[in-house]
Amino acid sequence: MSEADAKKKIDEDAKEFFSIRSIDEAENYFSALPSAHHFRLVDKLAMQAVESKATDAELVANFFKRAREKDLCTPAAFEEGFMPLAEIIDDVAIDAPKALELFAVMVKGAGLHEDEERRTRIAEKSTDSAKLQGLFAAS
Repeated sequence: MSEADAKKKIDEDAKEFFSIRSIDEAENYFSALPSAHHFRLVDKLAMQAVESKATDAELVANFFKRAREKDLCTPAAFEEGFMPLAEIIDDVAIDAPKALELFAVMVKGAGLHEDEERRTRIAEKSTDSAKLQGLFAAS
């Protein structure tokens, strides 16, 4: 699958996901997408959710948790998918004050809060990495 085709499919999947809001239906998003593009799906869903409502971030977090539990997406793909958002999270937080908290909810859903190396690499992209680390560690 080409990058352009993958991006088109991911855009369609994200639109469907936030309208039908079904984790069961969303399970096939990862399996229908070559693993080389899994990070793009993580990035797309996380970006949309962090600029939205807490319910959207929780929905994405629950989907990421299911994907992790069923080995539909690797920790490496989750990390790669979170990095673009981690790099701009401080700017996003200017317009969306809960952005850091919502981001942390999704990182936890993916299980990366349990991996010190990965969560540190993600948090270090933020200018407020200590705050982000604290949010990752909070239960």
